[in-house]
Amino acid sequence: MKAAQHWLVGYDRQTELEKFELAIPERLFREFVVRFIRFDANDPEAIGSYELSMPQAMEIAEMVGNNRRPPSELDFFLEAYSRT
Repeated sequence: MKAAQHWLVGYDRQTELEKFELAIPERLFREFVVRFIRFDANDPEAIGSYELSMPQAMEIAEMVGNNRRPPSELDFFLEAYSRT
């Protein structure tokens, strides 16, 4: 079974529909985990959904470095899942 990929995901505040997603490479995710998020002790693989502030979302996007700027009108989360 393939390990889950971690994503920066933005949801529209009105519709709650996903409007933005950005894959976080594993090497950057490991750096991100140490620097930003305190994961639940019951979630050692960080597969839950974790709410992010806009500055955190911006910093992740800058770390990934593909010039995609997260829109400020969205709510952001760190999520783990597999895309097909």
